[in-house]
Amino acid sequence: MDEHTVLSSDPGFGTVSVCPGGVVHINLPHCSLKFLPQDFGKFCELVARARAELGKSRSASSARPRLQLVTTDQDQRPPDSDE
Repeated sequence: MDEHTVLSSDPGFGTVSVCPGGVVHINLPHCSLKFLPQDFGKFCELVARARAELGKSRSASSARPRLQLVTTDQDQRPPDSDE
């Protein structure tokens, strides 16, 4: 990330930075997203609405969501629990 200005960082999770051209970069362990500033604002609003809805559905349900990483690389597939 040469010459990027780090806006936010969480070690082991990801970084949000902006490059000299003004593009906002979101870098996560297996995913990178790039937004123009106005689109980054829309993305933040989208995530905020989703977070609010998730909070509503989580309070109505006792189910606990869990993070699951998915890969399309056949050599990196997690073993099946049935095997």
